[in-house]
Amino acid sequence: EGRLKFEDKSKPQMKVDSDPLKVAETSFVEPFEWLMVEAVEATTMQTVTEEEYVEKIKEVYPQAEEE
Repeated sequence: EGRLKFEDKSKPQMKVDSDPLKVAETSFVEPFEWLMVEAVEATTMQTVTEEEYVEKIKEVYPQAEEE
């Protein structure tokens, strides 16, 4: 007839993976929080009477009494 005839080619069946991300070995790690403690140099504390405290404050803030 003067026309080309194409053969019916059957396409191969498409493969579909049930699990596309299938990995041989998987591992799961639970995240946990870090508890941080700030370590500072220990200083000794001494008791101060109220009168001594007032005198020391006067040295540091001399004009506080005027206000």
